[in-house]
Amino acid sequence: MLSLTAFNEPRSDLRPIGVVAREVGLTPRAIRYYEELGLLRPTVREKGSDRLFDESDVQRLREIKRLREVIGFSVNEIAELLGAEDVRAHLRVQYRGTKDAHTRAQILRTAIGLAERRIAMIERRLAQVEAARTDERRHLDHLHQLLATEEDRIRSVAVAT
Repeated sequence: MLSLTAFNEPRSDLRPIGVVAREVGLTPRAIRYYEELGLLRPTVREKGSDRLFDESDVQRLREIKRLREVIGFSVNEIAELLGAEDVRAHLRVQYRGTKDAHTRAQILRTAIGLAERRIAMIERRLAQVEAARTDERRHLDHLHQLLATEEDRIRSVAVAT
């Protein structure tokens, strides 16, 4: 029989926002912002007390940070990607919960569609980055050409004198 006190005892795996912020490399303000946008829901949030986060919250924050800082997705794109991730987790549970081949095949088709949409978003971002890189390379080449012209002028003046 479960004791009622077990439900009232604090969970040892829960961490306050400051600890999580340091662990993930974000500010508490950024974490609250992501919560306000609906990208994150702390495991425990009681009126008048700190937000408390578990390991799944920490992993979600790491994913938000990666999508934002490393890949450069907008908050709206992150929300779409995280939504797809939530659906994938639900599909995973459904898949494991049935042995019916038809149902499993439909679940897999849905999961493939989600994965293809996520890849398309990432590929669009990569194309944007590649276009920016191409523009910067073009600019750099132009600067090298200008420098070569100026250095030729300097040599011409030096030879003439």
